[in-house]
Amino acid sequence: MIRYPVEVGKGVSILCLLAGGLVSALALGLLPRDYVVIDAPRSVLLGGGAILVLIGFMTLARDHRASDTLSSLFLLALAGVAGWLTFYAPEGTLHHYVPFVPPSVNEALARLLFGFGAAVCVGMAIWGFRRILR
Repeated sequence: MIRYPVEVGKGVSILCLLAGGLVSALALGLLPRDYVVIDAPRSVLLGGGAILVLIGFMTLARDHRASDTLSSLFLLALAGVAGWLTFYAPEGTLHHYVPFVPPSVNEALARLLFGFGAAVCVGMAIWGFRRILR
């Protein structure tokens, strides 16, 4: 197992906190919209910023219970994103990634895999919350 100095972990945590704060500030309109490179709704930007901040706090936590709790919340956030992609993504947004499969099959396959990922994330989060509550 590779062991990194504690300063590297804290640096990554602070980077996640700063990036998440910046993305959240963009979503809330505290910074000019010209800084945003992608065309995404504000709610998506705010969710991404919140997830980055959550990752920063998760990696800074030295208490295992706090880290496990934040990790479970992170998994639930990932499940929410994957669930949205499975059920609510507009038609035709998920079929661009496998070039040798017809678009209708590609769309169904992508939705199936995102749904499976959401179910796995929810299962891992439940396992993490059960571990916390023991």
